[in-house]
Amino acid sequence: MRGQTWRLLFLFVGFLSGSIGILYGMTFHYILLGVVLFYAISGWNSFVERLYAGRKYILVFVSYFLYLVLQTFFLLWDSDIEGDAHYGIFETTLLNFILVPVYVVMLKGWLTVPLLKRFLFLFCAGCVFLNVYIVFDLLAGETFSNVREALGRLYMNRFGENKTSLLYGNLLLEPQVFYIVLAALVSYGLIFWSGRKCVKLSCGIIFLLLLLFLSFTVSKAGVLAFSLGFMVMNIRFIKQNTWKFCWVFSICVLCIGFMLFASDSFEQKYKERVDEVLTEVLNVRQGIYDGSSIAPRIGFVRETYRHANEFAICGLGVYAKDRVKIWLRTSDAGLGEFRNVHNTFLHYWIQGGILGFGLVLFLWGVPLYCIVKNRKYSYLIISLVVVIVITNSTCILLDLNNSRLIIVLLSSMFYFHGDLFYELEKS
Repeated sequence: MRGQTWRLLFLFVGFLSGSIGILYGMTFHYILLGVVLFYAISGWNSFVERLYAGRKYILVFVSYFLYLVLQTFFLLWDSDIEGDAHYGIFETTLLNFILVPVYVVMLKGWLTVPLLKRFLFLFCAGCVFLNVYIVFDLLAGETFSNVREALGRLYMNRFGENKTSLLYGNLLLEPQVFYIVLAALVSYGLIFWSGRKCVKLSCGIIFLLLLLFLSFTVSKAGVLAFSLGFMVMNIRFIKQNTWKFCWVFSICVLCIGFMLFASDSFEQKYKERVDEVLTEVLNVRQGIYDGSSIAPRIGFVRETYRHANEFAICGLGVYAKDRVKIWLRTSDAGLGEFRNVHNTFLHYWIQGGILGFGLVLFLWGVPLYCIVKNRKYSYLIISLVVVIVITNSTCILLDLNNSRLIIVLLSSMFYFHGDLFYELEKS
């Protein structure tokens, strides 16, 4: 009975993490906390045993938390730092970098390949349900009355961009794109890995819908991340079954081509984005960092390195958020309207110094190290890590409530259960 309840909760987490769970900030983390407490109360000995088995991985994040505490003590002692302190980093570290790996290590002994497959399917289905709701929410009753015009509106407003009031929650565009890319790659893989034809068909439909949603966002980072991740995934499928790969790939290309060119706004909006990039590249060469794409991001890197002496070794901890705002507001590059550096690597370097930067490298590097060390190469893990790295290079996804949970959850699953992903792909 306990095992069945634990499995159902795991599948429930999968669906929620792909759908409405991302809308309500840290609320979903307290659901995870309740699940972990349920497991601890119902079987304390097995809880301690599994916690001990994953102690080395978890202790890395515990050490970072203790470093933040010690760092804060010394920073508060130095009253010369300009800016307000933000203590929310302690809650996010506890509920994400410590709680989530604890939850994942509890799955040892329960998690199997079929259960993992169901979890991934529910994650993708949840992502589709959420984005379908967004389509109807943005278009109201116009969805079926004039499909061509409705598609044009979705392209022109970039899928609603940042949604600050969605089901009484909020969803920023970058995390939404990130989820769509993750779910699209997973659903594409499930087409090959699922044995039942109805599941294959469902995954194919999910994949095509997610690609359509991705095209609505007109996101350069999203398209680039998906393209590279898609290329990595197909290395496995070409090796396994070339004929099946060609058949599935041809159908996908035909359907994607039909969907994307069904609206004139597709070509117009993407041409506008390309022109914007070319203009900003020329501006950067002239020392102008004004814009909304590449130019300001280069300006963020430039401005950050100008203040590297403040954070390079020890970081700014609780003062990092305010110090970045001050740097950008006083910058001679006209970056005052922005509030962060739009780069996860830089963000955690500013926050935790060398240890903060090392934490990010550890989070995404260790799963890759393990699959190489064990010679159990999972192309799904590699492709999703590629997506995570690319998207986090243009946005601080690892610090946003909409996306932090799924990044830490997947990274921990890659580390603790990488062999199951390998077995899944062999199927």
